[in-house]
Amino acid sequence: MEEVHGGMQAYGGISVVNALPSWYGSAMAVDMKVNVRVREGKRNVQDLLLNEILNYFERQGIPELEVEVESEIPPGSGLKSSSAVSNALIGEIAERFSLNVDIPKLSAILSLKAGVSFTGALDDAVASWCGGVSFTYNKEFKVIKRERAPRDVTVVILERSGKGKIDLGKLRAFRALFQEIFAIALQGRLWEAMKLNGIAIAEILGFPTDLVEEALRKGALASGLSGNGPSYFAVTREGDEGPVIEAFEKRGKVRVTRVVDLVRGN
Repeated sequence: MEEVHGGMQAYGGISVVNALPSWYGSAMAVDMKVNVRVREGKRNVQDLLLNEILNYFERQGIPELEVEVESEIPPGSGLKSSSAVSNALIGEIAERFSLNVDIPKLSAILSLKAGVSFTGALDDAVASWCGGVSFTYNKEFKVIKRERAPRDVTVVILERSGKGKIDLGKLRAFRALFQEIFAIALQGRLWEAMKLNGIAIAEILGFPTDLVEEALRKGALASGLSGNGPSYFAVTREGDEGPVIEAFEKRGKVRVTRVVDLVRGN
């Protein structure tokens, strides 16, 4: 059997605007890495999405592959783990076999096909692969804009795993609100959009908002629920994170990280 080579990397992220209510989504990459390596050999994955990806490439004539995943992102946390692993696997196969692939778009299409995402999460996939901040219309797999991540900020994350059931109908009832939040983000008012999105998603899905309110009182630029939860995040100016870390640490495991600027094109 061949030796495993260096592998392909992608990143986790936090939500700017959740795409479920209106199909318009925005995400920001954070420095939580996933690395995927492959080698020819007996398929060894159970994950629905990874199997969907491997099936897709085998239909293109790629041989059966053994997959090795290293991830700093808790699965089922709302921190874009699925997009990161999917991107890294697709990117690894594309590089290894010299394929020309739109990696975030294929990740989104196969996520939908595998039934692991309601929208394909193109916003998450673009931020995870490219870095920076993504703005997408997931219904048409359309990238509206990619931009650099804000500088001199720290991201504090309360890591939690274990997603509950998502009431899509309830979220879609707020379509107009989230289209407005997306417009705010697109205008460059990221912190405002993150705050509105994070609080609204928590309220709609029945998560408590007291931690978000406390983080904002302690100086966070933005705070909220990431994805559909259950992880919370807060963004602070660099050096101002101490009181927010202290507040989050009372609730569970905390990770302190940074945003990831644009690292590659599609």
